[in-house]
Parts: sequence; C-alpha cells; structure tokens
Amino acid sequence: MAKVVLIHGAWHGAWCWDAVVAELRQRGVEATAVELPLTGFAADLAAARAAIQAAGSDAIVVGHSYGGRVITQAAIGLPVARLVYVAAYLDDPREADVPTTSSLLAASLLFDGLGMRVDPQAAAAVFYGDTDAQTATAWVARLRPMPLEHPGVSDAEAAWRSIPSTYLVCTNDQALPPVSQREMAAHASEVVEWPTDHSPFLTRPAELAELIVRGTPDGRGRS
Repeated sequence: MAKVVLIHGAWHGAWCWDAVVAELRQRGVEATAVELPLTGFAADLAAARAAIQAAGSDAIVVGHSYGGRVITQAAIGLPVARLVYVAAYLDDPREADVPTTSSLLAASLLFDGLGMRVDPQAAAAVFYGDTDAQTATAWVARLRPMPLEHPGVSDAEAAWRSIPSTYLVCTNDQALPPVSQREMAAHASEVVEWPTDHSPFLTRPAELAELIVRGTPDGRGRS
C-alpha cells in the first residue's frame, strides 16, 4: 500500500491537506500531514524527517511552496519512492539563492514582533484566488506567522538528484511566480501544469490525490 507524507507551505498548517488526506484514504492510501513548527528551518526539517522515517520505505513525500525546501533536505538518504513538489521551491541547498515571491505577495508581507506575516486583507488573493470568499476568509484566519529566517547554504545533496520527482506548476499562482516554478521544475523527473492558484489542495483535492499516487503516464505530463 502506498504511503504519503504531506508537508505544508509557509504560514499554513497540516489542516490545509485535510481534503487531500481524505481523498488518499478513500483510495486505500496511508497519508500523514505533518504539522511544521514554523519556528525555524532546522525545526521544520527535523519534524519532516521524523515523519518520513516513520513512514518507512517507499513513501511518496509531498511539499507545497516552502515545504519544497523542507522535503529537498528531509528526504536525503531515506528510502523515499518519489518527491512531489506542488507550486514549491525546488532549489539546490548547496547554492545561494534569492527567495522568489510574486509582487503581490511581496507587497503583502508584514514584519513585526510576531515574525513574517501576510496582510489578511491580501492573503485571500495571494493564496486562494480560485475559491469563494467565505472559504478563503476562513482559511486566511488560520494562517500563522513565519520566523524571519532563510535556510541558507548547506552541504546537503538535494534529494531530487537521486529520487524521482514530480513538479506541479500552478500557472495562475499569485504567490510563487509560474516563470520561477518552471525554472525550478526543470530539475524534476516529470512536470505537470494546471491552471490553478497557489492552493490546489483546496479546489482540486481529488485530482491532486491522483497525481500524488499515480504521477503521469508519460513522465513529462501536461494537464
């Protein structure tokens, strides 16, 4: 039976995967959504790695947005079957990079004693443009602050160099620009493009569950 470990992105929590977890379990797939502490990259990495180790061999590990950076290092040296990046950072920890965000997200960031937050007035448009206003408002209310920290350069060898990977480009994304997603997706084993916002786990959970478990028939799919 397939096992899936789901790692959420920045400001979110394990709750964002609820509908995908339900879809996976309906398909007989064991699924675990990890709650990252969001207190710093090292702590997030440790939480993700512990969950992947607990899943045992041949797990499929999924990372959304910032969670892509987490799984790229958390899966190193573990018997993971496949990595799935959902509108996520797929960069090389050995190389310095500049975090890429859309102009809308960049203009919406707030910095204070709580850390780095997204202005609630803009967060719905940034993350949940494809859903209704009531649902978006409820989800925005659950977002958490992030620490003012970047993972930095590491000696770690990116997990995607040795583990097959799927990258889902979200072409209507208002958080992580699609052009940047495509540049990073060039490292992946297969690439899929959907005309969705930054959060397809909210609006297309059944299709996302299928993609996670099945991949695409030709390995370089477009859908």
